[in-house]
Amino acid sequence: MKWKAQNIFLNVVYDDKYVLVINKTSNLVVHPANKNMNNTIFNSLLYNYPYLRDVPRAGIIHRLDKNTTGLMIIAKNIDVYMFLKNELKKHNIIREYEAIVNGIIKKNDIINYPIKRIYKKKNIYMDVHPLGKKAITKYFIKNIFKNYTHLRIQLKTGRTHQIRVHLSYIKHSIVGDPVYNKYQNIFLINNFYKKSINKIIQRQALHACYLKFIHPFYKINIKLYSKLPNDINNLIYFLKNNDI
Repeated sequence: MKWKAQNIFLNVVYDDKYVLVINKTSNLVVHPANKNMNNTIFNSLLYNYPYLRDVPRAGIIHRLDKNTTGLMIIAKNIDVYMFLKNELKKHNIIREYEAIVNGIIKKNDIINYPIKRIYKKKNIYMDVHPLGKKAITKYFIKNIFKNYTHLRIQLKTGRTHQIRVHLSYIKHSIVGDPVYNKYQNIFLINNFYKKSINKIIQRQALHACYLKFIHPFYKINIKLYSKLPNDINNLIYFLKNNDI
């Protein structure tokens, strides 16, 4: 199949001969799939870096969900791609996130439950399952509001939807998550706050804020940070200033 190159803006935060790191925006799919064959980061990479046609997945090392924002790594040649994929497999690439979750979490902890892919009405759905693949998520408390918690999260593995699935499983789903929200509504105090929060953020409040990896050529540590986007900052401001 001949993939389409499309002129879609990429917010580049690091760029050299070997590696590209972008700060992904919300409402942007990473790779073409059945429902989204165009207007993806993949299509944009083919336009902005045409030689990436010769690299698997246009050099994309790891994905973010359509409505998760933050940092992503792209390899610029096949050798760099293989190196970084191997580093990812060995858990040598540090990926950290920030999230606002429903309910109060009182201590830092580790979630260690296997995750399995389940198909529901042609959509991909992940769930904790004893026959699933190993999945480990560490989380640290940044701030506690009356009925919500601001977390810093570190992935030890990289399963599809891992953070969202794990937090939902421990009954602290991410605010605004449209899929993994089994216990979300029990924390909403009244319709005013529900409507206010829904107006502030129309997606899961999840952001990939930090990356650390060994540069494949220079062999130095690359550390990159991304500030929280406006919608999550606005949500934090609202929760701080409303006694809910």
